[in-house]
Amino acid sequence: MTAQETVDYFAQLARPRVGALLRLSTATHLYDPVPGALNSQFTGGGVTLLYDRWKRGVQPYKDLQRFVSEERVMQSVIDPGLLPIAKAISADVRGSRLLVTRRIAAKKGDIGAVAHVEGYGIRVVLTLDEDSGDTLVAWECLYGVA
Repeated sequence: MTAQETVDYFAQLARPRVGALLRLSTATHLYDPVPGALNSQFTGGGVTLLYDRWKRGVQPYKDLQRFVSEERVMQSVIDPGLLPIAKAISADVRGSRLLVTRRIAAKKGDIGAVAHVEGYGIRVVLTLDEDSGDTLVAWECLYGVA
């Protein structure tokens, strides 16, 4: 499996898991598919919102292919990447009525394979750390609350 196929697979598996982890009961979730960056603005439904929240988590793997099998991928790759993001969003949304997530725009100097968890504004990046030889899986989310 190539790096791009692997990261696409992670994003595909992560989509239903994010929904299960977030369980938004008091806030409405909107997804903005237009790529954007930190501190960009969302205007819609009579609300202007600043995307001022960014959460990123990175896990190193010596041999990532060992964890790609169906029985290991959720507990070894997907959950460790999504849990910190879901916890941060849940804490930030507490007491708010609206959560807006946005697709993350490509940055200058981006390297590695990139995939997006559609509907949630989460980007998965797979890179190789030249110094240690580890494969790094980074999970990033851009969002704002009102």
